[in-house]
Order: sequence, then structure tokens, then C-alpha cells
Amino acid sequence: MATVLTIDDDDTILSMVEAILEKAGHTSVCASGGQQGLEIVQDNQPDAILLDRKMPQMDGNQVLIELKADEKTCDIPVIMLTGDSGINDVSACLELGAIDYIVKPFNHDNFLTRLDRVLDKDE
Repeated sequence: MATVLTIDDDDTILSMVEAILEKAGHTSVCASGGQQGLEIVQDNQPDAILLDRKMPQMDGNQVLIELKADEKTCDIPVIMLTGDSGINDVSACLELGAIDYIVKPFNHDNFLTRLDRVLDKDE
């Protein structure tokens, strides 16, 4: 299965996503903020990244920009996982390079289906 990095400042979301991923057979790696996520991805490149859009210090858009600007990480698929559901929010993230956009709260089955679709594209 795949290794998935989740970057989110909400410990409840990190725990929930980790449980969903591990139950599905994936390896879960968690980062509690944008800077920590960027550090982790340099040492342990995941198969996909789940990225919260609104975080203190470094928001998800900035993390996404940095990931896509780095030759080492630019091809890792990024799925935004956020509470922002406005069409402008979605469009902005897709324009920055996100491959999908999942709005919290989310349905677990739909979440896994969309993640698996992204992972299948990557193989």
C-alpha cells in the first residue's frame, strides 16, 4: 500500500485520518504544521500528501507552493483537506497544483475512494 503524509494543525483530524489510512492498509505519517510537513517530506517522500489549507505560521497554500517549486517534491500528488468549500478556495488550490480538494467534515468511504484514485494515477 501507500505512504501518506497528512499535514494539519488539528490533532483530532490527524488522529482520525491516521486511523482511516491504517485501517485501509496505508502507512500514515503526520505533521502538525506546514514547516514540519516540509521537513518530513524532504527525508521521507510519501506517495501522496493530505494538506490542510488553514494553519498558523505557514498555511496550506504556501506549503503547496513550496512543494511544487521543489524538484524533489513537485510530482507528489497533493490533496487539500480543508473546511473551506467556496469555489474560489477550490480553484485557487487546484491552480497552485493540488490534484483534488476534500472538504471537512468528510465521508470516510468517499475520502478513501478519492485517495485511491490519486494513488492509482501515480502508479
